Amino acid sequence: MRLRSVPLLALLLSGLPLAGADVPIHGIQGAGASSPLVGQSVTTTGVVTALRTNGFYLQAPDAEADADPATSEGVLVFTSSTPPAAAAVGNRVRVSGSVVEYRPSADPASPPLTEIGGSVSVTFLSAANPLPAPVLLTSADLSPAGPADRLERYEGMRVHVPALLVVAPTGGSVDEANATGRSNGVLVGVLPGTPRPFREAGSDPLTPLPAGSPCCVPRFDGNPERLRVDTDGLAGAAPLDVASGTTLPDVVGPLDYGFRTYTLLPESRPVATGSPAARAVPAPSADELTVGSLNLQRFFDAEDDGEGTTLNAAAFSTRLAKASLVIRTLLRTPDVLAVVEVEDLSTLRALAARLSADALAAGDPDPAYQAFLEAGNDPGGIDVGFLVASRVSVLSVIQEGKASTYTDPTTGSAATRNDRPPLVLTARWAAPGGTDLVFTVVANHLRSLNDSEADSTTGRRVRAKRQAQAEFLAALLARLQAEGGGAPLLAVGDFNAFEVSDGLVDVIGTVRGAPAPADQVVVNRSVDLVDPDLVDLCAVDALVPPSERYSYVFDGNAQLLDHALASAATLPLVRGVAFARLGADFPEAMRGDAARPERLTDHDGLVVRLGLAAPKGRSPVVPARDGEPPSPFRSRTPETAP
Repeated sequence: MRLRSVPLLALLLSGLPLAGADVPIHGIQGAGASSPLVGQSVTTTGVVTALRTNGFYLQAPDAEADADPATSEGVLVFTSSTPPAAAAVGNRVRVSGSVVEYRPSADPASPPLTEIGGSVSVTFLSAANPLPAPVLLTSADLSPAGPADRLERYEGMRVHVPALLVVAPTGGSVDEANATGRSNGVLVGVLPGTPRPFREAGSDPLTPLPAGSPCCVPRFDGNPERLRVDTDGLAGAAPLDVASGTTLPDVVGPLDYGFRTYTLLPESRPVATGSPAARAVPAPSADELTVGSLNLQRFFDAEDDGEGTTLNAAAFSTRLAKASLVIRTLLRTPDVLAVVEVEDLSTLRALAARLSADALAAGDPDPAYQAFLEAGNDPGGIDVGFLVASRVSVLSVIQEGKASTYTDPTTGSAATRNDRPPLVLTARWAAPGGTDLVFTVVANHLRSLNDSEADSTTGRRVRAKRQAQAEFLAALLARLQAEGGGAPLLAVGDFNAFEVSDGLVDVIGTVRGAPAPADQVVVNRSVDLVDPDLVDLCAVDALVPPSERYSYVFDGNAQLLDHALASAATLPLVRGVAFARLGADFPEAMRGDAARPERLTDHDGLVVRLGLAAPKGRSPVVPARDGEPPSPFRSRTPETAP
């Protein structure tokens, strides 16, 4: 409505600002997620509390705060470039501009951030003003049971966290050609005593379900206990690179919102305490066969052969050194290692040679790995393969489903189903005591979750492809199980799927033979192709405690993407399952350190231990975990999705 047409009394009662009058910051913020003045030009005053490279935070002095706990007293002033000199920390200024509810163009479904933008003018009023006292964030503010928007009332204000336990390491970007990582300064934490946030069943709570979704798709609660920290978010700040399990004391700064998570921007560099290191899986016994899985994250070589990224020689040497450290010291040189995201067979053979050289140099037995890899259909040039140690005799290696197609629902035409087709290894292990064990391992790398939530042509295609791949793999494993005559069967690798349904496609449920009900998943084929069902060893409490059930960390949520699915015939042989902590919990800045195994990849590796008989006095499904260092995180109780 046009303000000039509204009678004065009605205007006053409306709460809208009079022309030329200053509006208090809490009046701009309002009591909800969106400002009541969005789109309007306003003028307000406050104290500058912090500077960004493209704006600054403005907050009302404590004496000017209102009595409504639902309204924030701070706001971001977005200048789009370096703030003017008048906007120095501690200055009281008058700001004029437009009220904007900002959503990233790449994420239009994101909740908004209230800011003053447009043509902003800043007028100096006074200097050396005390900063408003920071709000103490408590467990009431960051409870796992609270609503996702509970910190809206502090948006733009100074807040204080006495201690923060890091649950997602500092992230960054990868320079593939040089095998290095660049920090972005962003980490995620929770208050000490809060169980680590895990990705649970259901779809993302902030993303609308695609059109035509069934009635009863569950919703993941989003883990509102997470607090994102952008350590170099303020002008002049340097990034802080820390691992999960680190504690940050006395973090103080303005509260922003980004990537669908409330984000604290520290005013001073936190002093981190505790420095978690990589953690190996338990050492196997001499009478155990070990089968591992490792996503090597775009493992390219230094040959310019038109596939993927061409590394320089030093970078490839760094990647080989780190991979060797991981496989030998953290995975403990598995007898069979399924590898994911490797360029080609020559690259994998180079890794096998490096493993032999490094083992001999360290005075250890030479694993004498054979490398197996078949090129697939991936447009980026990454494939799955195997490294098989000399203790194991290879009977066959067969790629399945390279030519298989599915019907793309957006075109009605046939399209490639398996970008990285499953690779099936059948082998013989000469177990101690003169008994031979024939077994089969299937290496997998299914389609990623990227774009699966989108209500778009791309989203429909991605969801259909994920389901089609799951059904193909389920049918393959059902056939192998039936033809195996009781021989052990394991399917390992990066399934790009949780152990629970994500509400869009139930990949693991479909592959195991226990798909979610049709009314609880968007792609609702819900076909049971496997009998007897397979068991996800990584989701068995006796093998992998809930607090250890992750191989990847995304947006502060620990999640299980790498799995070991076992046939019924395999279960009596299982001695243990464990993840080597090498990637998910470590900062991206560690990628370029050839002397350390951490952050070779963004995934953790897993190892399954098999034996022909259970250790004396121990059930065959209970792993020997003696001597394993404790996790820095508390055990969790799975939450119920609303």
